[in-house]
Amino acid sequence: MDKTMHCLIVDDDPLICDLLEHYCSKIDFVSNVTVTNSGFESVNLISQNHFDVILLDYNLPDLTGKEILQLIRPNTAVIMITANRDFAPESYDYDQIVDFLVKPIDFARFFKGMQKVQKKDGQPVSVQDQIFVKDGNKLVKVDLKEVRYVKSAANYVELVFADKKLLTLMTLTQLVEKLPEYFQRVQRSYIVNVNHIDSLGGGDVYIGAEEISISDLYEKELLNKIKLLK
Repeated sequence: MDKTMHCLIVDDDPLICDLLEHYCSKIDFVSNVTVTNSGFESVNLISQNHFDVILLDYNLPDLTGKEILQLIRPNTAVIMITANRDFAPESYDYDQIVDFLVKPIDFARFFKGMQKVQKKDGQPVSVQDQIFVKDGNKLVKVDLKEVRYVKSAANYVELVFADKKLLTLMTLTQLVEKLPEYFQRVQRSYIVNVNHIDSLGGGDVYIGAEEISISDLYEKELLNKIKLLK
């Protein structure tokens, strides 16, 4: 049986804690969840227990997320949870931080972060390089390594290959849960395969003849992913 994770949620907002705990309950590789609203209590919990991943709020009333990070073991994965985008660049200075999620958080983005924790721990990631999508009345197998980018088209997504396009009834949010780590969202309507990027600059990414603008929200994550995968 694959190893499952023990997760600690640290956030002073009970609604956020409830949401994250609910999200964890939907992931089969998370077996145990502990929740605290207190930074001081989280320090005691961390010192007395082993956690595979800590979902850590940046702004806590008693201790800041940065202060707690100083006390977390280097081999413990941390996903920062905050409404403060200013900490995003600095967060990459901490070895424990695997991902940085900005509130409000949807499940697809949360699941992506938890998959990164799986990868860090050397656990098998459930996402495969091949999926089946609906094309008219047929289910068609798609080799995701060959998909250059994905474009949203209302309730459909268009998978773009070097020599063809495939339109399927699905939203980007639904699709992102099925995509491997080498895909990255660059704006609301586009997800790109970083292995097919030819160049980027001036706020745009170029894949073949296609020029796709990069949202400020995703630029840092894209650059870090390129460093990891290229």
